[in-house]
Amino acid sequence: MAVTGDFPEFTYPAVGLSVVCAMLCFVGVRCGLWEGRMPLCARGLGSSGVCRGLGGLERLGGSVGRFIYLLYGALTWGVRLCAVGTWAAATVAGLWTLGALAGPPPLDSPVAWGWAAAGCAVGRPVLLWLRKAVDAVQWRWTYAPAPSTITGPVSLSDSVSLSKSVSLSESVSLSKEEADRPRWYPDEEPTGPLSAPAWVKVRRCLALVPVAVASAAVFGLLSADLDQNGLIARMQQEGAVATVGTVTEKPRAVSEDRDSDGILHGYSADLVVQVPDAREVLRADGAYTEGKPERGDRVQLLWTPAQPGWGAYVNHLDDMTARAAPRWELVSSSGPGQHSLFLLIIMLVVTLAFGLPLALAPEADDLHEQSWSAVAQTVYGVVVAGVFLLQRPVLLGMGLPDNTALALATGACFLVPLGLPIVTGIRTLL
Repeated sequence: MAVTGDFPEFTYPAVGLSVVCAMLCFVGVRCGLWEGRMPLCARGLGSSGVCRGLGGLERLGGSVGRFIYLLYGALTWGVRLCAVGTWAAATVAGLWTLGALAGPPPLDSPVAWGWAAAGCAVGRPVLLWLRKAVDAVQWRWTYAPAPSTITGPVSLSDSVSLSKSVSLSESVSLSKEEADRPRWYPDEEPTGPLSAPAWVKVRRCLALVPVAVASAAVFGLLSADLDQNGLIARMQQEGAVATVGTVTEKPRAVSEDRDSDGILHGYSADLVVQVPDAREVLRADGAYTEGKPERGDRVQLLWTPAQPGWGAYVNHLDDMTARAAPRWELVSSSGPGQHSLFLLIIMLVVTLAFGLPLALAPEADDLHEQSWSAVAQTVYGVVVAGVFLLQRPVLLGMGLPDNTALALATGACFLVPLGLPIVTGIRTLL
C-alpha cells in the first residue's frame, strides 16, 4: 500500500543531524580521537570550525576518561574497605555473641554486626564485578593522570603559531606531547605497598581470625537457651529475680541423668519450692539438681514476682545471677557462657593449625590474585551471608523448625567457614 503525504517537519533536521553525527564519529575513529592517538587539530586542519567542534568532543572524551579513572580508584578502595569491614564486623559479631549467651533474646547487637558483615561481604564482589565492567569499556576513553605543560613558541600548522604557553588540557593539543603522556590503564590486581608479598601473607593469616571467632560463636549458640518463647526468656523480659528457695514437698518424677558410660551427672525432678517474697509456693517442673532432691533442700532458682504462675527455674549448672541481670561476659564460671573462652581458644588453635600452612605455603601472587578475583570473592560473600542468615533466627530467639535442622545448620556454619580457606588454599597450591 502506497503512503502519500509530506514527512513531518522534524524529519529533515533529524536526518541531517544523524548524518553529521555519523560523519563526526567516522572522522573521529579514523583520526584516533577516542583511541588516544593524534588529535585532529594537530594533523593540519588549522582552526576551522570542524576542528573546534571536534576539539570539544575530544575534551568531552577526556572528561569521560577522567571520570572513569576516578571511578576505578573509588571502586578499588571500596573493595578494600569492604574487606576490612567484613573482617571487623564478623569478629565483633562473634565475640559479642559469645559474651551474651545468657540472653535474653533477641541479641540485637550481634544481629546488627552480622548484617554489617554480610553487607560488606556481599558488597565486595559487587564492587569487583563493577571494576571488571569499567575495565571492559575503559579503552574507549584513555586518560593521562598527570599531563605535562610546555612553554615556548609552538607551531600547530602552517598557518597557526603561538608564542605563549600552551597547556595540553586546553582545546588545542600537541600531538608530540600527547603521544609522550603516560596513559592510565586499569590494573585488575592493584600494585603498591598494600600489595607487597609480606602484607599479602599477613592479611591472609588475619582472615583466619573471624573464621575462628564465628565458628566458636556458632558452637556457643548450641548450649544457649535463646528461645524467646521459653520460660527463661519470658522471665527475663518480665524482670527475673535470682534467689534461694526451699523444697516444701516431696519431689516427684525423680530420675537420674547418666551418660553412656553410666556416670551420674545429676537428677531431674518436679519440685514445689517456697521463696521468701512469694505469697504462694512455686512449681519447678524439670528441675535439675546435682544431688538427689529431698524435702527441705535449699536450691538456687529464678522466678518472676510479676508472674508467679510461671513457676521457678532450677538448674544447678546455670548461673541464676547472670540470668537475672544479663551482661556481656566472655569469661563465666557457670551458665551458658561458661565454655565461651574455651571454645574460642580451641577454635583459634584448630583454625590456625589448618589455615596457617595453607596461607603461608602458596605464592603471594596467587593469593593476591585470589583476593581480587570477582568469582572467588563472590563465593566468600555468599558463604558469609549464608552463615549469618542461618544463625539469625537463633540470635533472634526464633530458633529453627526442629533440633535436627538446627544441628545441620550449625554444622554447615562451622564446616563452611573453616573448610573454605582449606579448599581455596589447596586449590592455590595445585
